[in-house]
Amino acid sequence: MDIQKIRKNVKKYLDEKRYAHVERVAKCAVELAKIYGVDPSKAEAAGILHDVAKFFEIPRMLDLVRGKYPEIENKIFWTNAILHGFAGAEFVAKNYDLFEVDDDDIFSAIKYHTIGSENMTTLSKIIYLADAIEEKRDWDGVETARKLAKEDLDLAIKFEIDRKLEYLLERDSVIHPNIIKFRNSIFKIKTLKKFKKIKNKSYLKKFLYFLSNFLFFYLYVIYYIIYII
Repeated sequence: MDIQKIRKNVKKYLDEKRYAHVERVAKCAVELAKIYGVDPSKAEAAGILHDVAKFFEIPRMLDLVRGKYPEIENKIFWTNAILHGFAGAEFVAKNYDLFEVDDDDIFSAIKYHTIGSENMTTLSKIIYLADAIEEKRDWDGVETARKLAKEDLDLAIKFEIDRKLEYLLERDSVIHPNIIKFRNSIFKIKTLKKFKKIKNKSYLKKFLYFLSNFLFFYLYVIYYIIYII
């Protein structure tokens, strides 16, 4: 990938303020990629590309995505906030001459950066979170999310989703089912990790029990040899 070519062509579709935002998202995404073992170049590219369709008109977005994604077939989801990720992924995929990107992981990260999805890749999670916590974001709780992001990616995302749901409910806004599925999938991951941790502790206890019995037997044998024989 030629990141400079990507930058040059993304600029054609965004105003100065929005382009500054995608650069901040890319910077944040690269930092998170280094923490969580993701290719930083892919994180940077996805960060720059994620809002490429932000200023497309709704009819143009619909032309790009029509019949391809069950998640947005319902007309109540035909909003810029929801559609631009899906439209952006399609636009980048169809314009290899402009962006030279042919990577499903990057397409997925662009597609789901606003509403999330079940079974998100680590790159997709990084772009989702970087979009929410880049340095100019100032929502209530963002500093906590930034701190969590450096320690536990899933926990930081859950925190952000909870704040987002509060915001949407207060304004009686439409909530896309994907965001709920995304949150639940994180719970599933956390539960599995917790179970593995408990299981590992169980194995450790069994090993220590075996070791203690072995040592007791070994010491008994030594005692028998020295003092009895």
